[in-house]
Amino acid sequence: MERNGSAISTDRTAKLTLGDIYDKYRGNFYTLVIVSILLIAWYIAANRIQNTLLLPYFQETAKEFFTAWVDPEIMSNLALTLRRVFTGFIYAFIIGIPLGLLMGYSQTALQSISPIINSVRQVPIMAWVPLSIIWFGLGDGPTVFLIAMSAVFPLVINTIAGVHGIDPNYYNAARSMGASLPNIIRDIVVPGALPSILTGCRLAMGFGWMSVICAEFIATSAGFGFLMVEAQVRLETAQLYALMIMSGLVGFVIDKGFLTVEKKITSWRYKDGFVGS
Repeated sequence: MERNGSAISTDRTAKLTLGDIYDKYRGNFYTLVIVSILLIAWYIAANRIQNTLLLPYFQETAKEFFTAWVDPEIMSNLALTLRRVFTGFIYAFIIGIPLGLLMGYSQTALQSISPIINSVRQVPIMAWVPLSIIWFGLGDGPTVFLIAMSAVFPLVINTIAGVHGIDPNYYNAARSMGASLPNIIRDIVVPGALPSILTGCRLAMGFGWMSVICAEFIATSAGFGFLMVEAQVRLETAQLYALMIMSGLVGFVIDKGFLTVEKKITSWRYKDGFVGS
């Protein structure tokens, strides 16, 4: 079809070339190459060292890795750990988001609470383990507490940063039209801080996942971290390596899940370019 002397194509189906596919999945290709190099290096190093206590053979670890995904005991302990992580995250979310909104919106609250927050968050998470055991005993209590302690600070800090990033003109415009404080919080503060809040959620979940593995080394007799300790005690290094790889993959999937939710909720941030990873 021609219009004004120029031809307009009616074929709307664009054919993907090999170059287009490469550009789209270039990052994944490089990741695959790097992982392959690392696995080859592992295979060569293990065969040279020939000390399975220090570095197990790649093929033995791979066998343990694939077996673990169908082992009922390992999967039940993994489910227990995930339940603890999400429970602790929910507690951190309930505490951290309102506190961050308050400190971000109110300068008085920020000046009065910030020194306490900044002091407490400097305490290493493992330093809380003895106290958490005294408070909650062994089991879910101390692990959930440690997860919440690890996760609450990223939520508070990112929420404060998100509120501070809102243009003051929005507040002035809302007040000039007679908006009440609840309306300002609901229509300006929360939506404006939402991208930072979601980033804080990703960080909080990552810290929570790492802390629960550490907590289960000491404060429980069940869980994914406890299985790692058991493998270390039995000198089953191949299984220990496999569980560590599983831990990394599970954490990676959780992070990608949060990133997907973030892209859905704040889709406008991704329309004009790449944000996040």
